[in-house]
Amino acid sequence: MKRIMRAYNIDDLASLARRRLPAGLFEYIDRGAEDEVTLRENHASLKRVFLRQRVAIDVSRRDPSTCWFGVRQAMPVGIAATGLAALISYDGERALARAASAAGIPYTIGTSNFTAQADLKEICGDRLWRLIYPPKRRELLHHHLAVTRELGIRVLIVTLDSPVVGNREYLHRSGFQPGRVGLKAFVQMMTAPPWLFGTLLRYLLSGGLPEFADMPEGERRFLGGTYSWANTADDFTWDDVRALRSAWRDILVLKGVSTAEDARNAAGCGVDGIIVSNHGGRSLDGCVPSFEALPEIVDAVAPKVTVLVDGGFRRGSDVLKALAMGASGVMVGRAPLFGLAAGHEAGVARALDIFREEISRAMALVGCRTVSELCREHLLASRQSGQ
Repeated sequence: MKRIMRAYNIDDLASLARRRLPAGLFEYIDRGAEDEVTLRENHASLKRVFLRQRVAIDVSRRDPSTCWFGVRQAMPVGIAATGLAALISYDGERALARAASAAGIPYTIGTSNFTAQADLKEICGDRLWRLIYPPKRRELLHHHLAVTRELGIRVLIVTLDSPVVGNREYLHRSGFQPGRVGLKAFVQMMTAPPWLFGTLLRYLLSGGLPEFADMPEGERRFLGGTYSWANTADDFTWDDVRALRSAWRDILVLKGVSTAEDARNAAGCGVDGIIVSNHGGRSLDGCVPSFEALPEIVDAVAPKVTVLVDGGFRRGSDVLKALAMGASGVMVGRAPLFGLAAGHEAGVARALDIFREEISRAMALVGCRTVSELCREHLLASRQSGQ
């Protein structure tokens, strides 16, 4: 716990995670596709815009809370869906859910979840969100919808930015391919005793590696099973989105939208929300950074459609920039995973505490008492950015 509390920012947690995980597993969290241009620019684009600080304002009482889809959130940050969280730390999905619930923010569970949605719903209540990749087999999509609907999960997120898997060359080199583990990966496991004994061996001693909890019978095995990580539909169109809108009567959010044209298409289909995202730089390398894509999408569809954003956010001041640009909030993926790897639930809680403390501090220094006061007048583009 002392080690976790000495992590003063998200990069400190990332350093702790790097020391505890096998190298290839850390790369799976941390790295991006091909030359990683978009991965770097997601973060760098935030630093090319500055906050205009207003002074002589009473900021003694600050409220960072907000409301997303009718549910009050303690701060404008949610935990995004991240693959293989349960392999980062033992029972990692429950740890993420408990930390999110304690922090009063949403937790998103992905399609390849090892912990049943029913268990996570008990922890998170209405703050549990479900993310789905459109599968090639439409009957599998209907299976996921049925499970999610039966549990009363209100927010459904559909990822559209990865019709094929991004070219992540580092996975081939490390041997940590999802669903397959090569010889190099086994060697790396042996050199990471905290993870080896604290995660892998705990699973083996308690009945074996976890399986995909909410997949149909016969498709739940992680290693050596029939599930394919390349099974995302590459023929999913706006017609399918409209059909999904008809089938799903609660909150529908599209993730991976990065142009005004697609934002207007999404609004025309009747979606409730958009997550501006490029998959954290893990799909198409060289595409527009999320923060730079944000303003045109806000201008195209907000406030009719709730606009969230992810990609490169590691500081509370970064979150304020997104809010000032017009986003309703920010989804974070890598940051809570770094915390999870560094210290299980306490590490996730520390990551969220860092965001909350930095957001509150930045609000005071900018001169805002509520997040709704933030607007584009609080932003100034760097002269070097050419904007």
